[in-house]
Amino acid sequence: MKKLLLLPLFLVLLSASLFAADTYDKGNQIFSFNIGTTIPTFTYFFSDNSSSTLVGPGEGNTGMKVGGYGGISYQVFNTSKTAIGGEIGYNFNFSAAKMLFTAVPFYAKYTYIPVQGGWDIPISFGLGGAYIKYNDASLMTMYANMEVGVTWFPGENWGFGLNTGLWLIPEFNYYENLQQDNALAGFVPITLSISYRQ
Repeated sequence: MKKLLLLPLFLVLLSASLFAADTYDKGNQIFSFNIGTTIPTFTYFFSDNSSSTLVGPGEGNTGMKVGGYGGISYQVFNTSKTAIGGEIGYNFNFSAAKMLFTAVPFYAKYTYIPVQGGWDIPISFGLGGAYIKYNDASLMTMYANMEVGVTWFPGENWGFGLNTGLWLIPEFNYYENLQQDNALAGFVPITLSISYRQ
């Protein structure tokens, strides 16, 4: 019963935040450190002879275990509700064969913050590149993501957040003998963040 009472309270607070005055002005900035885990969600192979989708972490699925991520991002507000910037990070996952898969994403980031103030709810889209390496093979590839989060600012400048979303990392091999391995990998990050705004 108490849980049912909390839902209307949450909805009232959310609607009050949506119609509250904007916290940010054009030119304000946010700098964030992110750390957390990444869950391998799916791998889709493009090859005609083995088109298949492997779902979930572990052996017999994507073949990768839950991994880790760390990154830094910087954004500047171009309106009172939107910011542009970028992020660079480092992701790692081990395969079922205990080999290391790494990805170093670097990308431009666009963020929309419809709810802001003591609590921010950022919705972000990223597009850029990633350097990926598995065993002895490495290559530069494209990278895209969508993330949503919530950040609590107990004071004026420092905030603590929780974020999740979906990363898409395509693998297009340059060498003909590796092209049967061309694939699209999806990861779900769950990260904590520390942000500084001014």
